[in-house]
Amino acid sequence: MPFGMVQLSPDTEDNGYGYHYDQMSIKGFSMTHMSGVGCSNEGEVFFTATTGPVEAEESQFESPYSHDQESAAPGYYQVRLQRWGINAELTATDRTGMVRFTFPAGKAANVLLPISHTLNYTTASYVRLVGDHTVEGYVVNRAFCGDKQTYKVYFVINFDRPFSSYGTWSGSSPDSPVELAADTRSATQDNHDQWIGAYVSWPAASQQQTITAQIGISYVDQAGAENNLKAEAAGKSFSEIRDRAVAAWNKALSVIDVSGGSAASERVFYTALYHSLMMPSIFNDADGRYLGFDGKIHHVARGHTVYCNYSGWDIYRSEMPLLALIEPRRMEDMAQSIVLMYQQGGWIGRWPQINLYTNVMAGSPLTTVVSTAWLDGLHGFDMNAAYEGMFRDATQAPPSGKPYAGEAGIQWINTLHYVPNDKVSYGSVSQLQEDAIAYASLYRLAVKLGKTADAKLLYQRALYYRNLFDTQDHFFRPRNSDGKWAADFDPLQSEHGFIEGSGWHYQWLAPADMAWLVNAVGEARFNRRLTEFFDYKKPGWYGQYYNPYNETDLEAPFEFNFSGNPWESQRVVRRVLDENYTDTPDGIPGNDDCGEMSSWAVMSMMGIYSVDPASLAYELVSPVFSRIVIHLHTPYSGKAFTIKTSDAPGDTPYIQNVKLDGREYAKNWIRFHDITAGGTLQFLLGADPDQSWGASPGDAPPSLSTEQQ
Repeated sequence: MPFGMVQLSPDTEDNGYGYHYDQMSIKGFSMTHMSGVGCSNEGEVFFTATTGPVEAEESQFESPYSHDQESAAPGYYQVRLQRWGINAELTATDRTGMVRFTFPAGKAANVLLPISHTLNYTTASYVRLVGDHTVEGYVVNRAFCGDKQTYKVYFVINFDRPFSSYGTWSGSSPDSPVELAADTRSATQDNHDQWIGAYVSWPAASQQQTITAQIGISYVDQAGAENNLKAEAAGKSFSEIRDRAVAAWNKALSVIDVSGGSAASERVFYTALYHSLMMPSIFNDADGRYLGFDGKIHHVARGHTVYCNYSGWDIYRSEMPLLALIEPRRMEDMAQSIVLMYQQGGWIGRWPQINLYTNVMAGSPLTTVVSTAWLDGLHGFDMNAAYEGMFRDATQAPPSGKPYAGEAGIQWINTLHYVPNDKVSYGSVSQLQEDAIAYASLYRLAVKLGKTADAKLLYQRALYYRNLFDTQDHFFRPRNSDGKWAADFDPLQSEHGFIEGSGWHYQWLAPADMAWLVNAVGEARFNRRLTEFFDYKKPGWYGQYYNPYNETDLEAPFEFNFSGNPWESQRVVRRVLDENYTDTPDGIPGNDDCGEMSSWAVMSMMGIYSVDPASLAYELVSPVFSRIVIHLHTPYSGKAFTIKTSDAPGDTPYIQNVKLDGREYAKNWIRFHDITAGGTLQFLLGADPDQSWGASPGDAPPSLSTEQQ
């Protein structure tokens, strides 16, 4: 379901992300996943089906499958387990999953729960059979990306018919022989080096037989899992739940209507929009209870939802701005969930998973998310508490002994006004660049809130990134605590002062102050370098060229809008879309990172993108559809914002002329509030670039250095 707590999917691996199209054996199915996060994660409440005698070793129950006998759609998945001749179908509600296994005639039917199996690192689990219809228990798993903190998922499974036999098993590993314990009702795992599970069976039938199971989960307790199942799935058939899932997805996806492009472009667009609506994840139970960052049970206010799993370093760039536009009320709840994290846990994390601070990646990206939401006009959350938490993170080191890390090198930022490479070895330059983005966002918020003194302080901090800019070679580069540049700097070398990238990748990362960067590099040199940056023969992970597979320079294609060459942005954005976003199983470049890479495509295909979301400026490039309608919702004043182009936009990538609500529009950007007020943006496109449109200095988007403090 959109933003579902449950993401019920097949698993083709033991440790990793879950499903890979090129792996041709299905291990089983599990209830929880995160969409393309780049580290082994989740995969709790694992189950599968077999026929004949029960075998509990993994090699004995995994099954080959064929893509010719597999289908998928929003809210539904189906595959034939070839080893057993079983057809498996999956669907879901927000907090429950439902599986329908169709077994062949003449063979005993089994459902196995190898509950120790997750996609990460299981530390404990428990399974218990209750009566002749129900299995319940819990799984304790580690947080992702090597974090040793743990969380617990409770579950309950109700079958639609009584099982005739049952049992459990216990062993030392998935591949070691285990001894089945028939008629036993429970098994417990209390350390990682155990392998437990349970099974239920039905006798062979003369005709094929169908077994349906409803599965509820909760992060609160066993009663929560049971109540989620009762509230969302009890008494409903598989078809009813599937139909509700389809209706929910149709409603979510229809917030944007596109037409007048190729069929392939429409498939890419709506697939990307689908991926953009998966995370963050619903966290509270149906009764409103949820587990806070203090480890205690809390209740969310009626009519609201608590969300978890914020891939901060990724999603602040385009996914959260997209959600602010098309899911404003949900975005307010997401912002309030960040506030609750601060109130209960003591800090705003950068990549919180479940109710844990994982401290993955860099910067203070959720400050940008929350600030942007408020500046967008979304005020349905506690800004007083939010601002307190964001300002504290921007200026202070967290107390020692806490699970949150705060900004890396904050003590050096406060004294030297940069992150020294000899004190912070992990991405010293990009750490500061990311922090500066948050400072700039919070500065704009402070101005809006009338906090004059804070705004002055934050404006100065937002410019600290300049302290790592070398005016000799015109690159950002690592600098030591003595003020000297780190020796042997090579802008082609990955990880040399930068996170997951090189100096070439990060020379464009000053999104809040692009006017200063263009001037500091020199406009001619800037345009020459940026053109060279996109002069690769084919997409790849190069040190000197644009990397479409990672977030390090997602903003770079749009930066010609700041340097007087907007037609070049129109060209390179189309190239990136054409080469990296395709209607194929590998049609997303790299990991999707919880919808960030997909949301980049959604925005770019509509012809709008914000290099700096908190500036409320959206750069314009050429849309790939001739008509796009964004349906707007409260609290925005407009009903719809329509984007129109001339015919055949796929063959005409260059903007010749723009009109906003019928009036000539020369700027190469529009305000966010131009969109949410409703109206029409009309593009005239052509096959050749018009080097005059949007190219005057006054046509460029706003930057900090051009604003009045």
